[in-house]
Amino acid sequence: MTRSNPSPHAKAVTNVCWKYVPKPAISPPIQQKHLYTPIWTSAHDQCFIDALWDKAMAGCSDVDSFNNIEAIKYATTVVNLVMKEAFTVDANCDRYNKLRERYKTFSYLISQPEIHWDRWGNTMHAPTEFWQLMFERFPLVKAYEHFGELNYTALRAIFEGCVPHGARPSRRGCNNEVIDVDAIVELSSGSDDN
Repeated sequence: MTRSNPSPHAKAVTNVCWKYVPKPAISPPIQQKHLYTPIWTSAHDQCFIDALWDKAMAGCSDVDSFNNIEAIKYATTVVNLVMKEAFTVDANCDRYNKLRERYKTFSYLISQPEIHWDRWGNTMHAPTEFWQLMFERFPLVKAYEHFGELNYTALRAIFEGCVPHGARPSRRGCNNEVIDVDAIVELSSGSDDN
């Protein structure tokens, strides 16, 4: 991608592979069925969560400074640019609330003594009777009957401000180059001097 009149920010954009698609861990079909739609896929979800995590990390010194609406606006811009979509902030406010529900549901599940979550294998183990009871109380639990929440660490950072040492969102392009999302967002917002 070249420009005839490059701006001071052009270098950040010329190094970006615009065919980038987030590479989330493949979620099992049962989670695809309960957590995603044809319009909002696991790739959209991963990009949105990574962008929210970026904002949560930026405000991590003061948990109260994390501004949800600003983070959602930022994440919406990132998803729209990276995934070439046109989602609205309102739609992504709903998505944010669904992420919070996912986080609360999964956190509740793993706090139960009947549940064993194998973090490394990302598998869930519990008696059948326990699952039946949970399905009646929380329909979203069906997504976690066999597999855990792939983005639990990121969701915990977003909703609790709890970030494990060294944990960072990872966003890489199709040639494994690091994408400077802030530079892309800055360029898209019209801060170009030309």
